[in-house]
Amino acid sequence: MLLVVVDVEGGPPCACTARPSWARIEDEAVMHWPVTEMAEWEELRQCPDCGRAWLTVWPEETEGAPIVCRPKPDGARRLREIDRAATLRKYCLARLEEHLGELKEQKLPCKKVECEGRRLNGSSYCLEHTIAQRFGRQLAMLDRAH
Repeated sequence: MLLVVVDVEGGPPCACTARPSWARIEDEAVMHWPVTEMAEWEELRQCPDCGRAWLTVWPEETEGAPIVCRPKPDGARRLREIDRAATLRKYCLARLEEHLGELKEQKLPCKKVECEGRRLNGSSYCLEHTIAQRFGRQLAMLDRAH
């Protein structure tokens, strides 16, 4: 069976499928989307065209515009269902690359006791401990196999 979706109003299709997993909000349109749930530094917004949930976050280390992220797992509809480490992973990696350059491991071990990871160039820590130090432990995947 073939399902065809037709836009009855003839407008452009929803841009959600083309959106990256995270982006700085430079288009105010996202800020006008309905908020379905709110916390201190984040909001869950809903695309008015397709109904998809998006996480809006005001990162602590920046004073600039908020970012919008595709929540993980994909079906998350509540803030408590969102895996923040997975949702914000690409954002954290991009920010680290802005400051450290290409993320390459050195041969030296991570400075954290009992960590078997290798230090990143420009850091005394492995990737996960660098993320924990810079963005908070809740965004590092320290308790997972990585």
